Amino acid sequence: MKITNEKDQFVKQELPVWPDGKRIAVMLAFDLDAETMWTTRGDGNLDHITNLSRGTYGPKQGVPRILKMLDTWNVKATFFIPGIIAEQYPEVVREISRRGHEIGFHGYEHEEFTTTTKEEEHQTMQKAEQIIRDICGQQLAGHRAPGGVIHDYSLELFVEHGYIYSSNWRDTDGPFIHRLNGKEVPLVELPKDSIFDDTAYDFYTDSAPERYELKSPREMLEIWKEEFDSLAAEGRMINFVLHPQFVGRVSRVNMLSDLIGYMLARGAWIETNYNVADYVLKQKGLRSE
Repeated sequence: MKITNEKDQFVKQELPVWPDGKRIAVMLAFDLDAETMWTTRGDGNLDHITNLSRGTYGPKQGVPRILKMLDTWNVKATFFIPGIIAEQYPEVVREISRRGHEIGFHGYEHEEFTTTTKEEEHQTMQKAEQIIRDICGQQLAGHRAPGGVIHDYSLELFVEHGYIYSSNWRDTDGPFIHRLNGKEVPLVELPKDSIFDDTAYDFYTDSAPERYELKSPREMLEIWKEEFDSLAAEGRMINFVLHPQFVGRVSRVNMLSDLIGYMLARGAWIETNYNVADYVLKQKGLRSE
């Protein structure tokens, strides 16, 4: 199956002029997968109480610590939350929203099926949207696919649901406008990549599928500082993929705090996915002021 974003190849990318003379846009985006990290990974994890409790660590311990740290810097983040996790932890969702952070779509059960039909996905999106509205009043406006699974109909669904951004593609270092049927649509891609995903550095499990990726917070900080410096020099953007059950450990939250201070001191505009997308669309004349 070929999925295209209809961008011309080998065309110079037009980068936004970031607000207030900022050098780079940075989005701190947390995937609050919680237990679904484990119920959608390999055989036997559903009943593996130890692994499920690792997922529970995210909303129970990681999120409160992360929210407190974000408050100290007065920066806002995006939390991509599966609907079933929102149902299970409504007070956590309300607190995230109360503190001014955005909530984005991340499936209902963190579904990663490649065979999902457009109608099935539409119903899943409607269900998740209603859950978040009922809990905290937010209207979902952006999409990060569970497991990175995107379909050939995905862009059409995003537009039909009124979303203004996607955080799924990985082929550029800056935002771009999606095209459907040869025309630009008011949908911004805010790319992500594994280099900005904490699980590339701090995800260890001996359950199937096994992963043994453990780096110290100091190593993570140095990698991300180098990436930030290089991308800021080009005026680009970073969209992080952070998981509270891993990065919510105290030493790693302290590392994130150090990174935020480093970035702010060097010209970073740190905002939610929604606000960055809204800014890009307005610059392109695809959204009214």
